[in-house]
Amino acid sequence: MSIGNFVSAGVVFHNYGKRDISLALICSAIDATAKKVFRGDNNNERNKKFVRKYLPIITSFGFLGITASEIRIKCIDVPDLKADSNGYVGIEDIIYHVIRCGLVHECEIDNRIEFTNTTVIGDFNKTFKVPKQIFWGLAMAVILCEQNKDEHTGDDVSINLNGKQFKIEQLWGQEKNLQTILSF
Repeated sequence: MSIGNFVSAGVVFHNYGKRDISLALICSAIDATAKKVFRGDNNNERNKKFVRKYLPIITSFGFLGITASEIRIKCIDVPDLKADSNGYVGIEDIIYHVIRCGLVHECEIDNRIEFTNTTVIGDFNKTFKVPKQIFWGLAMAVILCEQNKDEHTGDDVSINLNGKQFKIEQLWGQEKNLQTILSF
């Protein structure tokens, strides 16, 4: 198995509307990629560091209409999330503890997640509003990560970005070309 296989299978399941399976696979690909990038840290720490480092890519492709280097959401008394002294948590905590852990440990999407057609950023109020496109943001962070330049998906796996088809095989490890990719 390889990261490329998990991404490729994630794309297939995403295209079939199987959000839970596609997100679980891409979260596993993030786990493996984060281990390459942040050796020595535990899984929790390296996953969050990876999401923080690649948040501009994740938001550019997964949070339509914004590019952000940080997103903090007010979360008072939300189990599994440790808020700062002002009651805020980073989006990396939500992605790891609520999305990833729900899928990996419970094999289901946490009931606190509400998938939306648009990007909605706001404080926690019973659900976290997450754009349906988040899969592509997480996948592109893995695909573009320079440490994954030797991964493969084959020429038949594509992604549609802004109405243009890209073969994922040509995008592996191309984070230095992000602006060119975004301009298409």
